[in-house]
Amino acid sequence: MPLASTCLGWMASWASVFLFPADSLPHRDSLPAGRPYIEKIGDFATVKATYSEDLEELALLAPGRDLELAPNASAAVHLGFSYRFLSVGFKVAPRFLRGNGDDDQMGKTAARGLVLGFTFRHWQQELSYSRTKGYYLENTADYVPGWKEGMPYLQFPDLVFRSFQGITAYNFNPRFSVNAVLTQTERQRRSSGSFIPLLMYRYYIIDDRSVPVSPGGATQKTNNFEVLLGAGYQHTFVWRYWYASLGVTPGAGYIFTKLTTRYPGGPAVDHHHTPAFRVDGRAGIGYNGERVYGGTYMNVISNASRQENNAVINSDSRLIFRVFVGYRFRAPKLLSRPMDRLTEMYGRKLERLRRRGQ
Repeated sequence: MPLASTCLGWMASWASVFLFPADSLPHRDSLPAGRPYIEKIGDFATVKATYSEDLEELALLAPGRDLELAPNASAAVHLGFSYRFLSVGFKVAPRFLRGNGDDDQMGKTAARGLVLGFTFRHWQQELSYSRTKGYYLENTADYVPGWKEGMPYLQFPDLVFRSFQGITAYNFNPRFSVNAVLTQTERQRRSSGSFIPLLMYRYYIIDDRSVPVSPGGATQKTNNFEVLLGAGYQHTFVWRYWYASLGVTPGAGYIFTKLTTRYPGGPAVDHHHTPAFRVDGRAGIGYNGERVYGGTYMNVISNASRQENNAVINSDSRLIFRVFVGYRFRAPKLLSRPMDRLTEMYGRKLERLRRRGQ
């Protein structure tokens, strides 16, 4: 069996067994007679290119003095592939994009990311990794007397942000298609919405790898584990092949932090945990044709947590604008055959489990 076919089958098998209950396997929903709410496009795979402004900014808000850090890259390109319930993609921030190249004023930034997703009738699972190196201080004027626009910002070329994130969500309404909005492996044919609770878990590291500028200076590194429980609502309005999508998901949880301060005589380690809050809003419009699709949408993501025993607030807020275009093509047998075998195999296992339960 070809290597690609073997890997695809293994990945899908692992996801189906360990991440999702058996009733999440792809199948047609039971809908009333007439035009269905969701059109399945299981015989086609999709490729998609997305222009976005999805890069992490960091902020430390303290009484009387804030610290606002941003990467010297305002835009990124995402390339993705989806087939049935499986999607993969990666992102980079090429220098030729507008706003990504003024190294003298803002320093150099390197950014990249990967994403792997599984989307079934009810359950959705996303795993992602991102890394950004090189930041500058947006509010340099607060720290450098006489600084004016056009002068070089204070730069942190060795400041590295890394994030490993997972999101597990459940769609209560089988008439609402998450795939139609996220991966375009389905089409929403009639307007519908759903309540969607989710669990987000993220491990992220902020590491200042620079050499202290003065003798006896120190650098810091934080290891953070964040877990949030959210509950929101999403709705898609459909007009023939055109649609509009709206949604909002507030969430709350905790961040557990290990702060390491690296002194010349040895590191000092501090542990603390703080409540965290997040609001994720989304609005967009798009065209979902038989072969070609595209659209634009905006995400507003705001995170905030207050440090333990003081008035300092860690803030991570992003306004993400995306434009995407994609194309569907008939999946080659290299992809369709292992996926068909997987669906049949787990369909039989599901039927045996149902019979045992009767």
